Amino acid sequence: MLSHLQIENFAIIDKLTVDFQSGLNVLTGETGAGKSILLDALNLILGGRADYDCIRTGETSARVEACFQVDGKRLLGMLDELGVELDDGQLIVKRVLSSNGKGRCFVNDSQVSVAALSNLGSRLVDIHGQHDHQTLLHPENHLDLLDLYGKTMTDRIQLGEAFAAWRKDVDALRRLREAEASKKEREELLSFQLNEIEQANLQEGEEDDLLAERNKLRNSEKLHQSASRAQDILSEADPAVLSQLGQALRELESLAGIDEEAKPLSERAQTALFEIEELTEELRDYARSILSDPSRLEEIEDRLAELTGLKRKYGGDLSAVMERRDAIASELESLASSQESMQSLENSIKDHQKKLQQMATELADRREKIAEQLKDKIEKELRDLNMNSVQFGTRFSYDADADSFVKFRGKATKLGSLGLGTMEFLFSPNPGEELRPLAKIASGGEISRVMLAIKTILNKQDDVPVLIFDEVDTGIGGNTAEKVGVKLKKLAATKQVFCVSHLPQIAGMADAHFSVRKEVKGKRTRSVIELLKYEERVEEIARMSAGATITDAAREHARQMILT
Repeated sequence: MLSHLQIENFAIIDKLTVDFQSGLNVLTGETGAGKSILLDALNLILGGRADYDCIRTGETSARVEACFQVDGKRLLGMLDELGVELDDGQLIVKRVLSSNGKGRCFVNDSQVSVAALSNLGSRLVDIHGQHDHQTLLHPENHLDLLDLYGKTMTDRIQLGEAFAAWRKDVDALRRLREAEASKKEREELLSFQLNEIEQANLQEGEEDDLLAERNKLRNSEKLHQSASRAQDILSEADPAVLSQLGQALRELESLAGIDEEAKPLSERAQTALFEIEELTEELRDYARSILSDPSRLEEIEDRLAELTGLKRKYGGDLSAVMERRDAIASELESLASSQESMQSLENSIKDHQKKLQQMATELADRREKIAEQLKDKIEKELRDLNMNSVQFGTRFSYDADADSFVKFRGKATKLGSLGLGTMEFLFSPNPGEELRPLAKIASGGEISRVMLAIKTILNKQDDVPVLIFDEVDTGIGGNTAEKVGVKLKKLAATKQVFCVSHLPQIAGMADAHFSVRKEVKGKRTRSVIELLKYEERVEEIARMSAGATITDAAREHARQMILT
């Protein structure tokens, strides 16, 4: 349910906070008080189209935030896909519009796209009236309602899974056949590439070793000279380091013979002498090992050039080249077994087609029978709402497809993931008029009442937890208004229902009655909403019944209307 709504700087709303209740929430107020603005704000939070002109004059941004209590399995699965975690079943949705034309959407502090918010919003709230977020204005939703009513949604899901499996096999077979058409050429290319890489006999770390050896050979003369000079300074020069250190050692030994505390100094000098002697020998050996070898340098340069060519051709580094080698070998193996794979896929596709033929035609037949039952029930519900002259119907359209494997009533028919064909609701508001598409011919009030009828019928099957009806009372009154109120009240027993109404009969049935009004504060107009207490409800319903002059009789009549 929608438990909390906060709006800032939206149209004539500066800052508005309201807590809603379960059951039937009714919003009333004078025309122009801001009831439609509240629905516009809620439509925005559900992923509706953003109108940046709605930002309150003089402000740089508008913000709408709603808190929902949720527990539906489909909804929880969708939140999991978005990476959104619930805190004690609480879902906070926020949308911010900036005057620079940019906007942001958040779900429990995780930023999401408008498309994701719209998809989520359709699972949270269903709005019916003059706003874009209307199920019945989009014919693609009509089939959902039919399948919900007929309990064929499970069959439809199973068909969709079978259709996806068939498409996957068809695509795999197409790729294999395309590969088969150029198989010989492809095999020759892959064999050449594999042979080229394997002949290179690549080794892990080889390139680093070669680069180090090349650097040493390129600088062999400098290395030999530096090592020789260092060795000469230590042992051959006049005076040499070893000779000087030997003299120093003798002096320290003499010193240690006199002063015991100087003995460690003598020992350190002895150790240093040994180290310098070893270093001198190692430098001599190192200098002898440094040889100029132009032929080896040329060999290394050739090998590095070969490796560079392979990297340029097959990948960014030698690891990528070796990965490419393994991939080529795998593809060659796959090509070798493609005939067997194609035969297996062809058999699988035939099985899928046989299964889909039966599933799709049976589902199509069931839907048409269910559509007749739904039509009768909706017309009955509409008659209960005093829409006695309306006719309701459904129209199925099946596209021919000469390449389709599905035969429906003797004709090759296009198959989709939802089954065969499309369906939309038809409507005729007046006697003698032909049935036409509901979304094109019905008024806002008629759409709302048709949806009220459908929601009454689908109350148990439909898992959208919040319903909002706007204009549901347009053009009705008296007994019809009371019947509309009764149906809204019945729906509110299992869902949270909101109704924007001008009728006292509907307002009297509210579990929570909110008044929306405009007021001027600091020379600025703003919209205010408040939950009415009992006596305030009496005054508001009396106003709705009697107009500006409220009598005691009107108040008494209002008390009789309020369900307690």
